Amino acid sequence: MRRGQRWMTAVFVVGIGGVFVFFMGWGAPSGRGPSTVIEVGPHRFGVREFERERARRDAQFQEAYGAEYDAEALQATVEGLAVNSLVERALLALEAQRLGLRASKPEIERIVLGSPIFRDESGRFDRDAYASWAEYEYGNERLFLRDQRMGLLATKMLRLLRESSRVSQAEARETTRRNLEEVRFTWVGLDARALPADFEVDDAQIQQTLAERGDEARRLYEELDELYDVPEQVRARHILLRVEPGADEARIAEVQQQAEAALERLRAGADFAEVAEEISEDPGTRRKGGDLGFFRRGQMVAPFEEVAFAIEPGTLSGAVRTDYGFHILRVEEHRDAVNRPYAEVGEELALELLGREAARAAARATAERLIEAPRQGTRLADAARREGLVVERTGWLRRRAGGVVPKLGAAPELLAAVFTLEAGQAAPRVFEVGDKLVVAELRERKEPSAEEVEAKLAETRQELVQQRRNAEFEAWVGRRRNELLERGELAVNLQLVSR
Repeated sequence: MRRGQRWMTAVFVVGIGGVFVFFMGWGAPSGRGPSTVIEVGPHRFGVREFERERARRDAQFQEAYGAEYDAEALQATVEGLAVNSLVERALLALEAQRLGLRASKPEIERIVLGSPIFRDESGRFDRDAYASWAEYEYGNERLFLRDQRMGLLATKMLRLLRESSRVSQAEARETTRRNLEEVRFTWVGLDARALPADFEVDDAQIQQTLAERGDEARRLYEELDELYDVPEQVRARHILLRVEPGADEARIAEVQQQAEAALERLRAGADFAEVAEEISEDPGTRRKGGDLGFFRRGQMVAPFEEVAFAIEPGTLSGAVRTDYGFHILRVEEHRDAVNRPYAEVGEELALELLGREAARAAARATAERLIEAPRQGTRLADAARREGLVVERTGWLRRRAGGVVPKLGAAPELLAAVFTLEAGQAAPRVFEVGDKLVVAELRERKEPSAEEVEAKLAETRQELVQQRRNAEFEAWVGRRRNELLERGELAVNLQLVSR
């Protein structure tokens, strides 16, 4: 429904990481041919090689995510991974050659002869099938065998790099102990946005703030554009009855008739939310009674948007046809556009700046008092209650990725600091977590038993080896890449690729 809604993009980008971006955006290769897409020293990959690798990456995502995979939204990600793969393979092959590693003809023959795609029904190697496939995929057998040789050299070099990664038993044991160690602690969060009860400013302070801190006020104006520059919006509910792409006229008429029947129920007094939950085929809004929330022009497909902004709140639309099927709309609320220029709201912005500063200063002062209390023999919880604050106590927690603390969220610095404390000791500083200032005190620490450590030791060591291999490989690729870049022997030109 919403234009440009590509929620899967975030999932892919977060999961993949950012390594591939190092290879994007370079100038055209110096090349020895007009179709060179990637140049890595003496190795050159043309459009055919790049398209083959891109198709392989695309197929992997298709298999993993099925109908949810959005190829258009993730085009740059897939292309980046394809570039990354080809560059890494060439770098590994170059290093293998420099070290004297070889990819012999018998080794390559064993790879080709062992491939199931070149065998007939009886299991014998099919020379004609091999030749046809190599010509179709690579242009000729020579280029195919060259690719196999590079791949074999890259594999040998990668194996050599991996074998150089070591993790000692002592390191694995200490990491295992740290991973299994648990703590329970008390924390108090102070809202750094809450104005103190005695906050007051006069007109002179506001005018002085505008005169001396105009740049800050203008930045705040831009930050708060959702208050001062808001386009026209509507909040609507809808019921969707889907029409499959390519459906024939009979199917379209059938779905339209279902929509008209639903309209009759609604006009007769049926509750819109209940009907939406019963028959709507939009999984994103069905359980919410069809509620789409507020949206502005340009966020929805055109026919839907035109009707939504045309009808009055509380009224029903007819059956609206879009590429998704037939919709029935009811507009719940209509908000007019708001446009308040900076000159009109300057004093409000100055007051907001002064209020934010006062709120943070008050929260900081309270937090510092709380930190000092345990040093004077008062428990954090007791000091917080005297301040009228809510005290939170965690259950047993281990070190965890992202440093998530229940009821608080991601607080990696806080969680790391708590593990350095002794029981009854407060963290020596205030931590900023979102809009909160947080202080913490360790209540109890629990060390793992020797048996627990031994049970997890092998698994931890394997994970550490893999982490070290990945880190060392990434560092190695970075060094080799930079060396070739400095010599002008590494370049990427995706302008040659059809998109």
